[in-house]
Amino acid sequence: MKVVAEGDKSVVYGGRFTGRVTLEMLNATPPEIHAGVDGPDTALVHFTDGAVTFWHSHPGGQQLFVVSGHARVGTEADGEVPLTTGTLVVCPADEPHWHGAMPGCDTTLLAVTWGTTEWTDRPPV
Repeated sequence: MKVVAEGDKSVVYGGRFTGRVTLEMLNATPPEIHAGVDGPDTALVHFTDGAVTFWHSHPGGQQLFVVSGHARVGTEADGEVPLTTGTLVVCPADEPHWHGAMPGCDTTLLAVTWGTTEWTDRPPV
């Protein structure tokens, strides 16, 4: 068993976000374990006022739970979808998507990710 009281906090991914985003890694799958088969990465991602990710996908999919604030997620098929605290989003394997905070709001998402994130250089808007 592993109990995590607080994760490692850092600003991450440089230009892969619009706005300020910090990631608090709660549990990283060790490199010798194949993420997506043997276990997911789990992180709290804190998005400030309107900040969002660039388009990306995950080979094993991703689940996003809105811990606090007002969030949004987008796909080509669904466009932008507003999210409130307590909402769970299930992104299938390899589905391009983006996510983050609504304009004028901060949000925290619990992100459970299977596999290494595959980023594009394209912002959502």
